[in-house]
Amino acid sequence: MLLKGFGFSGYRSVGDELIKIGPLKKVNLIIGQNNVGKSNIINFLNEQYSYLVSKANPNYTYRNSRQANPFKETDQHISSVTIQSKISFPLFEDEIDDFINSRLPNAWNHENHRKLAKRILCSEFFGGEGTVWFTYAATSTNPNAHLELDIDVEKIQNVLTTTEWQSLKEALTNDLFPGQKEDWIKSIFQVFKYIPSSVPNIEVIPAIRKVGQEGSKASDYSGEGIIERLAKIQNPPLTKQELKEKFRLINQFVQDVLENPTAEIEIPYERNMILIHMDGKTLPLESLGTGVHEVIIIAAAATLLDETILCIEEPELHLHPLLQRKLVKYLAEKTDNQYFFTTHSAHLLDAVESEIFHVTQHDGVSRVEAISSTKQRSNICNDLGYKASDILQANCVIWVEGPSDRIYLNYWLEHHSPELIEGVHYSIMFYGGRLFSHLTASDQDSANEAVDDLISVRKLNRNTVIMFDSDKDKPKAKINTTKQRLKNEFDAGPGFAWVTKGREVENYLDFDQIEESVRSVHPSALGLIKKGEWENLLNYRKKRDSKERTASKVKVARYYVENYSPNLTTLDLKQRMDQLVKFIHTSNGHDV
Repeated sequence: MLLKGFGFSGYRSVGDELIKIGPLKKVNLIIGQNNVGKSNIINFLNEQYSYLVSKANPNYTYRNSRQANPFKETDQHISSVTIQSKISFPLFEDEIDDFINSRLPNAWNHENHRKLAKRILCSEFFGGEGTVWFTYAATSTNPNAHLELDIDVEKIQNVLTTTEWQSLKEALTNDLFPGQKEDWIKSIFQVFKYIPSSVPNIEVIPAIRKVGQEGSKASDYSGEGIIERLAKIQNPPLTKQELKEKFRLINQFVQDVLENPTAEIEIPYERNMILIHMDGKTLPLESLGTGVHEVIIIAAAATLLDETILCIEEPELHLHPLLQRKLVKYLAEKTDNQYFFTTHSAHLLDAVESEIFHVTQHDGVSRVEAISSTKQRSNICNDLGYKASDILQANCVIWVEGPSDRIYLNYWLEHHSPELIEGVHYSIMFYGGRLFSHLTASDQDSANEAVDDLISVRKLNRNTVIMFDSDKDKPKAKINTTKQRLKNEFDAGPGFAWVTKGREVENYLDFDQIEESVRSVHPSALGLIKKGEWENLLNYRKKRDSKERTASKVKVARYYVENYSPNLTTLDLKQRMDQLVKFIHTSNGHDV
């Protein structure tokens, strides 16, 4: 990870209250309405971060040739009160012990001193929620002044007793002479302070992006000079042949996001345009859609740069929502940069694992809130299938009753056809048991008057499949009339109804493995009551109780898919999966 977090205040729309951006992941999304200060976060990173690190750390030299003194008068926060420029650096919970040990010799006689140091760093003064924030403030109202660790001695002195402060001071400084407690605390924090020792390369791709004209030179990655940049890696000198790999990766990027294995870019000898070869045709880039411009500009930047913090303003511009997701997924999985996206697009929020920061503004001051869920809450939302961008469906929708069905379907699809991506090629939606009898696959403009009282899933998406349990308890049993009606409607196409061959979805699983899953999820379980194609494989008895109980469908499903390999040979599972995958590909316009 290039950057784990940062905080700042006193810059443009950010007032005197420190905003904290962290913890960070490889992909970080900054969302909010227009004119609330989203761009100010990436502007701070690009223009101020490295400079302020140099002001706080005398061992780091600011080397940005573009800006000798980046803080301009227009960067000051406008307020009736005096605003102090600050920057903050975090240490996270898993880093605190190593940081303390680096400041204290790892010897038995310093164990108590390490505990004292941890009490200080984990106190409310430094954040108090598992993350330690070291904040540095300008020594004067001049924002270009030297920065010093912001310590309020009056507030922090009560964290330890006088004796403890003195003991820690002596251990850190070898100074045995008495003095004032205020001096002890200051001397302690000359040792116990954290500043990054280096700053990664930071680049911005602005919202206005366009491939530059012939001969244009690049000062950023907005598209100017892109022809020259691409030409240099398309035909590099003998000593830099490894650059050809970057050009190959850019073409791979274009092929991936356009879903076209024939797509390939080329810079002609004259270097006056970008050519794109696709489906046996060669055209200048400008003859294609603006979205292709966007893809190539971002692809070039992401591939040309290595281990860089890349700030991209509104990557969704001119891109179809599904293409947005694929673009971000590619950047996350195929490059080694760290990304900050400012965006209005809901479709990016669940494209990849990311941290999300919501920017709002009150009385002219920007506020930032991290809205990423806890792991437990995230798992629950994921199991339910609720995502920020469910307003948009993929080209194929699969209707299932509940979360466990979704877990098993994705488990089988990943094994059968790993190239298919949920949210891109297909979406899984829930009808729920109570709504089942109110669904129809007939068109609502049908002559059948009964349709008026039902919910037509075809109105939401015509490429639709439904999966439901047969609920049969023996081979010759019949499904109920509602299920038979839905089966007939869905089978009329486009799409089909998947009625389970056995009693329920769980009957496609290995009976012994599902029994072990039930025991693992419910440790008091003795075993399943019955096993078989027509049995309820979630019914079990406890070790000391003969009462019949039902295991948690979702917990058992999650345990099963995490611990066992799929077997598609059970019942008609292989045939149904072949049918489903073929339909998904057809719905997405793929050749099958």
